[in-house]
Amino acid sequence: MFKLKKVSESLLLAIASYGMATTVSYAQEAPQEEEIERISIVGSNIKRASDIGALPVTAMTEQDIENTAAITGDELLRSIPQIGEVNFGASTGNGGVNDARGDVSSINLRGVGTGNTLTLLNGRRLVTHPGTQSENFVPVSTVNSNTLPVSGLRSLEILRDGAAAIYGSDAVAGVVNYALQDDYEGNKLSLSYGQSEGTPLDELTFSYLTGFDVGDKTHVTASVAYYSRDGMMASERRYSRSHDLRNFPTLPEEFIGDTQLDNRTTATPWGDFVSDSLGRFHLQPADMAPGDCVVDLAGGVCADSGSFPRDLRFDRGTTRSLVSDVDRFNFYTYITHDLGNDMELFAEAIYYEANAERTREQTPNLTSQRFTVAADAAFNPFGEEVLVRSYRPLDAGPRNIEVDDTSYRALLGLKGEWGDWYWETAAFYTAAETNDKANRVNAILFQEAVNSTDPSTAYNIFTGGDVNNPNEGDSTLNPQSVIDSFITTVRRDSETELASIDFKASNEALFSLPTGDVGVALGLEFRHEGFEDDRDPLLDGSSPFTNLVTGATRQDASSVLGSSPTPDSKGSRNVASAFVEFIAPLIDSDSQYLEMQLAARYEDFSDVGGSGLKPKVALFWVPADWISLRASYAEGFRAPGLPQVTAEGVPRANTIYDPVQDRSYSVVDVRSGTTDLEPEDDENTSFGIVLEPTESLTITADWWKIEQEDLVGILPGASHLALDFVRRSQGSTNSAVERDPVSGDVIRINNEYLNLGKREISGIDFSVIYDFETDFGDFEFTVNAAHLKKFDQEPSDIDSELIAFNEAGGFPQPIIIQGAGDLLKQNGRPEWRGRASINWRYEQWGAGINSNYVGSVIDTSTTATVDGEVIELPVDSMTTTNVYVDYRIEGSDSLLDGSKIRFTVRNISDQEPPLADELAHGYFGALHSNRGRYFNLSYSKEF
Repeated sequence: MFKLKKVSESLLLAIASYGMATTVSYAQEAPQEEEIERISIVGSNIKRASDIGALPVTAMTEQDIENTAAITGDELLRSIPQIGEVNFGASTGNGGVNDARGDVSSINLRGVGTGNTLTLLNGRRLVTHPGTQSENFVPVSTVNSNTLPVSGLRSLEILRDGAAAIYGSDAVAGVVNYALQDDYEGNKLSLSYGQSEGTPLDELTFSYLTGFDVGDKTHVTASVAYYSRDGMMASERRYSRSHDLRNFPTLPEEFIGDTQLDNRTTATPWGDFVSDSLGRFHLQPADMAPGDCVVDLAGGVCADSGSFPRDLRFDRGTTRSLVSDVDRFNFYTYITHDLGNDMELFAEAIYYEANAERTREQTPNLTSQRFTVAADAAFNPFGEEVLVRSYRPLDAGPRNIEVDDTSYRALLGLKGEWGDWYWETAAFYTAAETNDKANRVNAILFQEAVNSTDPSTAYNIFTGGDVNNPNEGDSTLNPQSVIDSFITTVRRDSETELASIDFKASNEALFSLPTGDVGVALGLEFRHEGFEDDRDPLLDGSSPFTNLVTGATRQDASSVLGSSPTPDSKGSRNVASAFVEFIAPLIDSDSQYLEMQLAARYEDFSDVGGSGLKPKVALFWVPADWISLRASYAEGFRAPGLPQVTAEGVPRANTIYDPVQDRSYSVVDVRSGTTDLEPEDDENTSFGIVLEPTESLTITADWWKIEQEDLVGILPGASHLALDFVRRSQGSTNSAVERDPVSGDVIRINNEYLNLGKREISGIDFSVIYDFETDFGDFEFTVNAAHLKKFDQEPSDIDSELIAFNEAGGFPQPIIIQGAGDLLKQNGRPEWRGRASINWRYEQWGAGINSNYVGSVIDTSTTATVDGEVIELPVDSMTTTNVYVDYRIEGSDSLLDGSKIRFTVRNISDQEPPLADELAHGYFGALHSNRGRYFNLSYSKEF
């Protein structure tokens, strides 16, 4: 018989395929009378006496996690090359009321998209964060990776393979499983302080872990953690302090001076106005262009006719936070109680709360919120009605955004043995809540103040900005009492919940074949998911914007200055599922071993129907001691998220080209969810090789491909109008487009989410791990690289029809169909990401160095023409290097015995993120860090 211990040792390194120690234990040889521990590894539900596995898994131990120097869950995931863009979080520049703000970070394995990675805690689902964001115009949600403290993790396991058949919906790109301490004994106290060089950003972390027995049968593990961060303003970094990037030093020559890189805004306190006598005009410093003034006003300000000049644009980089202030608290406990008769009761509880604060500039009125200043307004110097095209009330002070996040989970379970069967059942309830509030300008009350005839209560909208610094702030302040009359606190309260009960059982020897025992696992799960998004009455559409002078009302504008309305939404679903899994040895001889895994799962959703039976098959073959091969094929699915199903009539007004009228004008696009959506289907294929030429060297390579279809999306408004033109040329119409029967103009687009398009993504993962011992210490060398080879988005049937019609010259003007084709490197998705590290340990000393590489990408928002060829703005690669040294105090009789001191420098060369034409902060925050050189000192003590 082929020795399973040898296979186990080989696979242990394969499972750790990126040089990170696996959490799975060896199957120890033991006397017959001793019970051999049965374990399960991520990717299988069968408990076995060996750790053989056919699937590619990255498993990070507590020591591996510490060596990444990560302080938050966001930073920990970014250290793993297979993790794609982190699209949620403050580092990506979010800040609008429709963004997921606060202490949140997303999980996006393979870069497939937020929501395509199943995230577990101790093997069971985590509740999604209540906040949503739009990706490709569709609201998506995520588990918040900041919910769990990095310092409290026992391990982090990442299954880099489709796993819907094993775990269910969302496991398209794979599974992330967080494991917290559950059997700790003793006490551990940890304290760390970090500082970003040259900035006020610092971080303080405190944690306490304890584990103890209560009597002979009960064990308790518990931990608390506190994290505090003082953030920094965008003005602290040269790439973010100004939104005018036209002459930034690192720009390629072809883009220097390009106005596309001037992201300053025309919405300023200088205002953009229209009146009968002056036509279109704006305010400006009187000495800016004296000959152009048409009306002199007080305070060195005058009115000038014409469109708004570039020299007066407002630079938002001067007022924004780059990193939020955060205070975070975590609590976790795990309790086990031996009931006897081979049964154990276990319970788990977690609690998380965080407060995040950041600032942004006040918003201007939207195009749909243009309003009129009455001729008799107290501070109207023109003596006639004036239309306010655009105005930003900066003297009202910054928007102070405060977000409180909380979540909790309570779980009770029972597990045991019955003959050769190992069974486990558990029920849990978990919920999360986000309370988002900000001081905003009430558009109705603001109009009342602007139009007041009483100077003591009137707001003067014609004072301009700061004549000495026309691109920054507003020095012409209105009285605070007047400002207070229209400032209001706007809230968004969101909640999610997840309740689940499951039962699963496994038997590693259900029956025997000539080649060995066949293992089986089967189980049932029922879960309830809920989602609620409660917007402020000023934002949810119940209080539409009205021009107080003309009486005109706009349903596509809210009564909050600068915000479109979004209705409240609420929904829930019940999900029932069943799975079965088999593992069978096909060959087990003296020279080789071959094993097959078969699994299937069915899930039924109360709102969108069943997923269909999703199978998985995987093979693991050891033809010789030094080589292992693995392959898998899996079908998967992703159910539409509750926000995609429950969204009701979200109106958005945009200027769109209408081929029917052959002109562009403002069109209201009303986006809605629907229960007609079907689950997205996918196929996941992978092949891998593990080479172990020596006991201390392991080399792995895994090729993978994901094919998705029926992706949930929405047709852009421009595509709907183009489709309407095509249909009319064929004698019908696009029913989603409503037009005025007289003028023919579009009244609205009724735009429901649809199952659209297909996508194919593929890549290769590489790793090397080499351990060796010397007289001056033990060394571990690792390399982990991810190569994204393909990311193709096929056009939907509708897009294909429009493309063909366009290529035939059927439209009055050529149109552009976006979001299809080769998306590799575009606005993210680098071809290469990698991490290399060397760790050294000698007696009580330890040290290490590691480097993280993110390849180059392309910013498609900015183009240049060179020798007749259109090129897009290149965004350079980025490499950061971290170093650490630590010392353990052992064998001392002092209070310091059991202590460890570690000093870390992250990004030792102080690399700054490569420039991108990104409005928020001048770089791709989803890919790159803004911390610069960062110092951290930590102390821990076990007792």
